Amino acid sequence: MYFKDFFHWIKYHERFLKFRFHESMNIGTIPATYEIPFTEYDLDNGLHVILSPSHNVPLVVTNLWYHVGAKDDPPARTGFAHLFEHMMFQGSRNVGKAEHLKYVQRAGGNLNASTNLDRTNYFQTLPASQLELALWLESDRMLSLNVTSENFENQRQVVKEERRQNYDNRPYGTVWENIVRRLWPAGTYHTTTIGSMDDLDQASIEDVLQFHQEYYKPNNCSLALVGDFEEVQARRLIEQYFAPIPRQAPVNRTRYEVFPVTAPVHFTMEDSVKLPGISIAFQGGEGYGREGFARELIAFCLDNARSSRMYRELVYRRKLAREVDAMTSRLEKGSALMFECKLHPTSSMEEAEEAMWGEIEKLRAEPMSEQELTKLKNRAEMWVLSSRIPLGSRADQLQCWWCFRHDTSHLNRNPEMYRSITAEEIHQVANKYLDRERSVVCHVLPK
Repeated sequence: MYFKDFFHWIKYHERFLKFRFHESMNIGTIPATYEIPFTEYDLDNGLHVILSPSHNVPLVVTNLWYHVGAKDDPPARTGFAHLFEHMMFQGSRNVGKAEHLKYVQRAGGNLNASTNLDRTNYFQTLPASQLELALWLESDRMLSLNVTSENFENQRQVVKEERRQNYDNRPYGTVWENIVRRLWPAGTYHTTTIGSMDDLDQASIEDVLQFHQEYYKPNNCSLALVGDFEEVQARRLIEQYFAPIPRQAPVNRTRYEVFPVTAPVHFTMEDSVKLPGISIAFQGGEGYGREGFARELIAFCLDNARSSRMYRELVYRRKLAREVDAMTSRLEKGSALMFECKLHPTSSMEEAEEAMWGEIEKLRAEPMSEQELTKLKNRAEMWVLSSRIPLGSRADQLQCWWCFRHDTSHLNRNPEMYRSITAEEIHQVANKYLDRERSVVCHVLPK
């Protein structure tokens, strides 16, 4: 499983949270202080452990993040991190092929995994009484994954079919892939998570073994445990199952490069869609700094909420578009911000694009009112606090701030960060990054 690269964070939670509130397998409560309690420590082998007890429901979530994503794909091997995510379910020394899933389901739990540009995570929710089972399963495949030519070939075909379903044969499915190549003209984020068919075909079992040795080790991994457990018991079990796994050489992280867009890019593509579309994308600077909070408020200002600026202008007032959206994402080595709309079949592409630019330019022209800023801050705070209710989402957020900032406690400062952003800061960020001369614009035409 994978998220569609850059825009997997805010919009994923906001769009699907209404469903996740009612997932009985994954619900906690927000502490009265709005803070998520946790402790953290390192094993001698380098595995970072985050423990966050919550005794509201008798469930426990184990969430492992390996610090490897699509940006770490070997040269000419795009899609490799995602391919390896699939390999992790092919059995290990004590667990047969596909048996990991069966163990979890028989115990009344569920599991999944995802890959994005910066990390790969493996998560499972089980009854609290099955904590030891969850830790044993994860430790066994970390130590002794069964990497064979047969398993590799099988999963290569699975990933190729996944690409066909989710990219090649899906409306607007390759739009972002085409934008990526232009938004990041070279270097770290030049390709998407799914990769290319040609690169998948050329990969070998030797590539798989080398990738596993480089990235799948305890000192390149963190474990978050969230839910109904006692910390003393959890520490004992984690020590029992993970401490014997040997530390290995550190990951080489010197090859990452991010190149800016230096001139405007405008391109047109055809797709099997009914409605024409327009996307305007920008690089956004540092992913996890203060500017990231201002950038997310910009996205709220111009997105698909019915009171947002771009929605009011293109959908309500001028009736050029059927829907609009704004999406932002934090990345380890940067960030991105994109605005998109789906037009009425009879609308002018040129007129709609200029209407989009009009709203962007208004944001650059003068700071927003305090009333509008307060509305955006309230919306951001609602999203932040609501997204902490599901245990799985809570574990992911703890992992995120550890993995990319080594500052897990930053999670508990996020609401205050949004509150502290000023209208002038948003104005400055808009002028710094939403530059027409450094944009990538895509027009999608129905075939």
